[in-house]
Amino acid sequence: MQTEPSSQVASDLSVQGDSGASTIQPWPVEAIRLAVDGSRLLPHRAEAVLVVRVGEPHGRARGGWRKDIRFDIQEGYAVFKEKCLSKFNEVLSTPEAVKRPIQLPENVGIYLKRARNDSQEKYVLLTPDNFTATLHHRWKLLTPGDLARIGDFRVEAFLYVQRATPPEQFHRAAAQRIQNARVQRMAYEATNSIAFGAITAHHLDVIHARRPDGTAFEIPSDNTTSQAIALDQTREAMHRDDDASESTRQTGVVTLKFNGCLWRWTSFH
Repeated sequence: MQTEPSSQVASDLSVQGDSGASTIQPWPVEAIRLAVDGSRLLPHRAEAVLVVRVGEPHGRARGGWRKDIRFDIQEGYAVFKEKCLSKFNEVLSTPEAVKRPIQLPENVGIYLKRARNDSQEKYVLLTPDNFTATLHHRWKLLTPGDLARIGDFRVEAFLYVQRATPPEQFHRAAAQRIQNARVQRMAYEATNSIAFGAITAHHLDVIHARRPDGTAFEIPSDNTTSQAIALDQTREAMHRDDDASESTRQTGVVTLKFNGCLWRWTSFH
């Protein structure tokens, strides 16, 4: 049977956090369950030291936040993972995480350190299929003396997270920014062989002037933009009717307020 030096019970992690001391009583050596062949059976309960670490799995990430988790091995990986994610939510409220926000990756997983001297590239990604077997491998490396000292079957687990993407910075629609947006819009019109009406063009210029620098020009699919396009179409239809009219021409001024701007044009009757 493989064994490790008794010094393996000391963590070699450099971590931040407020995990507090474990209150679990030392594990009585006589409580260790043996199979018929004399091999040790995996216990029902265990404790994990979860390290929430910023970086990529199997990389060079260091430090992190440490949280203690008690779990029932027979409940399986899904329950254990949920407990780990619950501890991640606690980390989100720590001063460091508030100052520099973190977030879970798209495909979040929990990794286990099977032996004390394992480097990060050897950490095992836990799954429902390998959860029990991986814990059993770790369990076989511990001696009864180790268990008496550490007070429980304890493993080291790791949750790798990312720095949260900072929110986009929107700007005030100053005159120079509107002019820059106008150049973008005209280039879009030339490339796509289209021409926006006056109301829509002004609306798009203001919208893009407020957006973060470097944002590509696009036509928003929102109600305000749809309304601007519809108003331009109505305005164009009125002009066509005026041009086709052969009746006595009487003029009138049409005034329309849209999105904070007044639009006026002459209508013939």
